Amino acid sequence: MNADTRTDLFVLLVEDDRDLAEVTQAVLQHEGMQVAVAYDGQEGLEMADRLHPQVIVTDLVMPIIDGLELIKRLGERPPPRSPVVAISAVGSRLRAARELGAADVLLKPVDPIDLLHSVRKAARTVH
Repeated sequence: MNADTRTDLFVLLVEDDRDLAEVTQAVLQHEGMQVAVAYDGQEGLEMADRLHPQVIVTDLVMPIIDGLELIKRLGERPPPRSPVVAISAVGSRLRAARELGAADVLLKPVDPIDLLHSVRKAARTVH
């Protein structure tokens, strides 16, 4: 992308697959985004409370607290709330994520262009 489309968004990525987290982080950082990474839902919840990201990108199948529970608990927090982009290989979990209030949902494997579009779109929503 050219400099006109770069952004300085702060994104929290919650993904238990470390290799996938590294690749996803690199894609977002390549577009000028700052990215913090949590490797399970509990860590993601704690980091969201502490760091106040502009967008949260979360896998839905994770240990300790899964992505659906993460979205539910984030939705119970007082505003402002970070919009969530949910990612999963399980379509029924994506439907559940949308019902819980996810700003967008993406089916794995995720095309990097789709991810960037979803993150930017979610950042424009106010919760």
